[in-house]
Amino acid sequence: MPLPTPNLDDRRFQDLVDEAKRAIPRYCPEWTDHNVHDPGVTLIELFAHMVETMLFRLNRVPEKSYITFMELMGVRLQEAAAARTDLTFWLTAPAQEPITIPAGTEVSTTQTAAVEAVSFSTDVDLVISPPELRYCRTSHDDRVYTDWSPVLTHAGQAFPAFADPPQPGNAFYLGFTNDLSSHLLAIDFDIREITGTGIDPNDPPLSWEALCRVRGDSTGWIEAELDYENTAGLNQAGQVALHLPPRMVRQAIDGQEAFWLRCRYRQTRGGQAVYESAPRIFTVHAASYGGTVSATHAVTIVEEVLGRSDGLPGQRFRLQFAPVLPRRAGEVIEVETESGGWEPWDEVEHFGDSTEGDRHVQIDSVSGTVSFGPTVRDPKGGERQYGRIPRQGAQVRMRRYRSGGGAAGNLAPGKISVLKTGVPFVDRVKNRVPAVGGRDAETIEHAALRAPRMLRTSFRAVTAEDYEYLAREASQSVARVCCRQPRPGTNGAVPAGTVRVLLVPTVSSPARRIAPDELRLPETLVEDVAAYLNDRRLLTTALVVEAPTYTQVRVEARVKARPKADPERVRADAADQLYRFLNPLVGGHEGEGWPFGRDLFISEIFAQLQSVSGVEYIEAARMFVVGQADPVPRVSLGPDGLLTSAEHTIVVVP
Repeated sequence: MPLPTPNLDDRRFQDLVDEAKRAIPRYCPEWTDHNVHDPGVTLIELFAHMVETMLFRLNRVPEKSYITFMELMGVRLQEAAAARTDLTFWLTAPAQEPITIPAGTEVSTTQTAAVEAVSFSTDVDLVISPPELRYCRTSHDDRVYTDWSPVLTHAGQAFPAFADPPQPGNAFYLGFTNDLSSHLLAIDFDIREITGTGIDPNDPPLSWEALCRVRGDSTGWIEAELDYENTAGLNQAGQVALHLPPRMVRQAIDGQEAFWLRCRYRQTRGGQAVYESAPRIFTVHAASYGGTVSATHAVTIVEEVLGRSDGLPGQRFRLQFAPVLPRRAGEVIEVETESGGWEPWDEVEHFGDSTEGDRHVQIDSVSGTVSFGPTVRDPKGGERQYGRIPRQGAQVRMRRYRSGGGAAGNLAPGKISVLKTGVPFVDRVKNRVPAVGGRDAETIEHAALRAPRMLRTSFRAVTAEDYEYLAREASQSVARVCCRQPRPGTNGAVPAGTVRVLLVPTVSSPARRIAPDELRLPETLVEDVAAYLNDRRLLTTALVVEAPTYTQVRVEARVKARPKADPERVRADAADQLYRFLNPLVGGHEGEGWPFGRDLFISEIFAQLQSVSGVEYIEAARMFVVGQADPVPRVSLGPDGLLTSAEHTIVVVP
């Protein structure tokens, strides 16, 4: 059981009033009216109220001692985590020369009388370049290619985009000499007659894919998001606009090195019309209309002067804006030199290893407090200075820092659209994906709960539980962690002695269908957790930080509604129930996220649907794994697997 907290004085307001009234006959016997209307009793009650307030503050002394003890342990409040998203910038006209949208460009939500604007700033420079289209190929099997590059410059004979008749897997390829990663690319097609007959022009079975670096040195085709298309499935002259994925890679296809984009005739869905004959294209032109760049919920402050040094140890200054996000390169404290220049000081976690000549400084990310090293008296009566003292009269400034973070930055798509920094040639901006990962700074109560765990681990990762705990400590953007350690003699790609840490990122409003993009681990989060764990793991242990293997499950069900129940409400409630149950963050029977590696049975789907208010009975229910055509009675997961919902189809019979 926890240690009992002492109550230094348990008297309350009425106890104090009664005690004072009992003393009246002894000290003032002529005072005989002790009722509430008496002015003297009013003074007693006022005195009791003031004393009760003092006793309340007195009883907080044990709490203050506990907080002081946590400070001695090195417990610090975790800083706020900043939400991240991708911002897409549209240009006023196609780029004729490289256009740079600089890092730190600020974009915000719309400010209203009731809600303040939430600002985001871009993380890196976005350079939008005119495309240099050089090669054109067609292929029926991704092995044998036909060169149609001359059509890019001469409007000659039309070339067929696919085989005749087209078969799934046919594709035509466009090769660019420059990198168009994250560009908004518009491709103009000169098509003079309808030849790709048979399809639905509003739903053509086409997929646009870019050759990108997938993981490490491996490459693969990643589908590009379609912005708009008005060619009726390559049957009329028009334009196809694509949001190209990041990390496109230069690679040789048919002997020509380029950055490749392809249009592939894919396997049709059930009921989708197919091509009877191949579309024929005369010429192809490309233009860049914009680009996409990552952004963080933050405002950038440059060269903020904190004050002047008084030449004493243990000085503290306060940044104007807090909380402060984790520092990047160039975000440092600087002290003015005698010659008028600026000298950067190194940020340290503590001053325990600092010497008198070290230019060390501490920054509290939660409060924005900047601290210089103290002087400590040793047992022999001498003094030791931890870290250099800025010279008297020298100005102290923060060269650059970012302030922001918090749950307010978790925003839906399309909410970030106000350009606060003037950028030439930019027409508009929008976040096409949700902003996720924002979390408020840690509270004292939460820090007190994790203090005993810190004593047990001593900041060293030995057991799987240690890795999981420290991974959560590394970043507040981590929602769930699972540590896997291969055993000697087991089959697997990861050798024995390697610890695999599987991370699930935080998601805003997780009790819903979570899109796969929202579960993708940001590279910065992987790097932060890996760096934190590498400092604390055993020397003989190798570490791998990655995402779990997600399996998307789709449910088709037909249920009977109870009399007087609203069928549409029953359908919505049934879908919501499945989205919450088949959920990596809040799913499972315990509501703490689907357990790692646990299989799903069709009987559980029946049970979840039957528990929905308004459902009389279930006529039929089937579940599918995305990517497989046939229904399955059981979804089997590997030890690293997690379930997530695809789009469910619920039919309600009144």
